[in-house]
Amino acid sequence: MRGVSAHLRRRFQGLRTEGAGARRETAAVALGVFIGCLPLYGLHLTICWLIGYVLGLNRLKMYFAANISNPFVAPWLVVVEVQAGAWLRRGTFHQVNREYIASTSAWAFGIDVLVGSLVVGAVLAVLAAAATYSLVRGSGEDRRFADLVRRASDRYVGISVTAWEFARGKLRMDPIYRATLSPDVLVSGGALLDVGCGQGLALALLTEAKCAMDAGTWPADWPPPPRFDRMIGIERRRRVAKIARTALESDAEVIVADVRTLSLEPFRVVLLFDVLQLLAPDEQEALLAEMTARLEPGGVILVREADASAGSRFDLVRLGNRLKLLVSGSWRQPFHPRSAVEWSACFARHGLRSDTRPMGTRLFANMMFRLVREPAASGQPHQSSQPA
Repeated sequence: MRGVSAHLRRRFQGLRTEGAGARRETAAVALGVFIGCLPLYGLHLTICWLIGYVLGLNRLKMYFAANISNPFVAPWLVVVEVQAGAWLRRGTFHQVNREYIASTSAWAFGIDVLVGSLVVGAVLAVLAAAATYSLVRGSGEDRRFADLVRRASDRYVGISVTAWEFARGKLRMDPIYRATLSPDVLVSGGALLDVGCGQGLALALLTEAKCAMDAGTWPADWPPPPRFDRMIGIERRRRVAKIARTALESDAEVIVADVRTLSLEPFRVVLLFDVLQLLAPDEQEALLAEMTARLEPGGVILVREADASAGSRFDLVRLGNRLKLLVSGSWRQPFHPRSAVEWSACFARHGLRSDTRPMGTRLFANMMFRLVREPAASGQPHQSSQPA
C-alpha cells in the first residue's frame, strides 16, 4: 500500500511539473481556456489530455484553465457566445424574449454558439496568455532561483503531496527565504539555529545552495551563499518536525522541543520567522534575551514579523495566520503583534542594532529585521531590560 501511495505521489509530481517553462505554461493555459469555451461539455478533460500529451504541455494546467466553463460562469459564457455567433453570421443579435426564442430553431442557436465559441474562446485565450506570460516569465536570475527551489522542494516529494506543494509555493513566493541566501543578510560559519523551523524550508534551501556551490553549479555571477558548520531546527509540533527530519536527513538536526527549555550552545545565526508574535510580550522579551546571550560576536538574529500599524495590509497578514492555524487545528492560538517601531524598540532594549526592510508584497505588511548585537559598554556584558 505504501508503494502504491509513493507511486501516485511521483505520478502527480510528474503531471504537476510537466511542460515547464514560461512559453509552455502560457500555451497550456491559453489552450485550456480556448477548449473550455467550446460547447463540448463532458469532453473537455479528454481533449485537454490528448492535446497536452501530443504537444508536451502541462495537462493539469490545461484542464484547470478549461474550467472557465464552470457552473457559475458557463451560463453567461454561453449567452455571450450565442450572441457573438449571431452577429458574426447575420449581423444581428438574438432578441431576448419568449416569442423570439420559441420561434427560433435549436439548430440556429447551436450553430451560433459553436461559431461564437471559436471567436470568444480565441479572444479569452489571448487575454489569458498575456496574463499568464506576464506572471510566469522571469529573468535568468528568477529561473535559476526557481531551479534551486525545485531541488529544495523535491526533498518533500516522498513525504506527501501537501508537504511538497507547500514547500514549492512557500519557497518560491515568500521573499524571506530568498533573503537567507544573501551573504549581506546572513553571515557564514559556526552554527545556525532555526527556531520554529516548521517543515525545515529555510534549512532545505540553504542545504541545496551549499550543494550547488560544492558541485560547481552555483551561478557564477551570484555571491557565494551563506554556509554553516551545523544547522539545527527547533519545532514543537511532532508531526511537522517529522516532515522536516525526513526531508533534511543528516543535513540538519531537528529537535522536538520548546526552545525556551533547552540549554543551547553559542550560535552564529538565529532565525525567528513569525515566532515572536505567538508569544506573550514578556515571553518575547525572555526569548530575545536568551537568543542574544547565545549569539556569537558578529552573529545575526534574523526576524520576520508583521507591522501591526500597517492597516489593511496587516489585516491580511492576520487573516492568513488565522487560516493557517485553523487548518493546523491551533485556531485558539493568540497573537501578540507589534508595530515596526515597537519591534525596533523591543530589539534595542536587548542591545540589538536593527536593520529593517520590507519583506512582503503590496498586499502584506511583513517586515524583516536583521539584528546585530551591539558591543557592551565598558566591556561589561549587556543586560536586557524587561518591559515595565
